[in-house]
Amino acid sequence: MNYSFNVVEEFKLLNSCIQTEILSRLKVLEFAKNEHLLVKGDICKGIYIIEKGCCRTYFVKRNREITTSFRTEKNYIYSPKSYLNQIPSEEYIQALEDTTCYFMSYKSIDALLDKFLEFNVFVRKIYEVLFLNELNTLNSFRTLSALERYDLFMAESPKILQRVSLRHLASFLGMSQETLSRMRRQSVE
Repeated sequence: MNYSFNVVEEFKLLNSCIQTEILSRLKVLEFAKNEHLLVKGDICKGIYIIEKGCCRTYFVKRNREITTSFRTEKNYIYSPKSYLNQIPSEEYIQALEDTTCYFMSYKSIDALLDKFLEFNVFVRKIYEVLFLNELNTLNSFRTLSALERYDLFMAESPKILQRVSLRHLASFLGMSQETLSRMRRQSVE
């Protein structure tokens, strides 16, 4: 099960003073298809909210890319370990399409957390959703077969299939491209 946090609706519930502060600190950033928002070794200096486009996070191990997440419109993307600890990232964030994001820096978020108690609740809800989605992904690898993971992905994220390559999807599901192709053929039959 994918958990979601409708940032627009939740934002509307904040008082106007906090809304104004948040808007004054957001930057609009644009990334071309295949451009990196973050590369290994750089510090994740903030959180990206995807307005338009599709991105993925991935690691490189033994010269192989391992996709760990896909994010599309109205979702957050960042490197949690790097962001929360302000240390060099072990992962990459890449735009899979031309992408427009809102960016809020770690320092801005920290300042708002210090200034507004209500913002703490807003951010906690975001972190809870991000944590639960990561936990669900991890648990699916612990408890589901490759075919079950594929079926779950199809049920929860069918629109993403049109937006990501088979190579990236196979990597995310923890299988070879050949296995993914075979499963796709079997599910059509």
